[in-house]
Amino acid sequence: MHELAAAQDVLRAALQAAQEQGARRITAIELKVGRAYAVEQLRDLIAIVAKGTIADGARLDMEPVDGSAIQVASIDIE
Repeated sequence: MHELAAAQDVLRAALQAAQEQGARRITAIELKVGRAYAVEQLRDLIAIVAKGTIADGARLDMEPVDGSAIQVASIDIE
């Protein structure tokens, strides 16, 4: 469940950033993902936890990086 907690954290950070900018919708989330994570599983879980939020259907771009952290590099909003 390591990836599920990470997916929830990513969504929470993206939603908070979007809210601070007055966004109506998140269209893309760009992540830097440590190699400790299963990228495809993380992608699927983020899509699942985003259902029903302003991030539902957002494009997910993931760049593998060294280490074990995940960082929201940027979000695209409307």
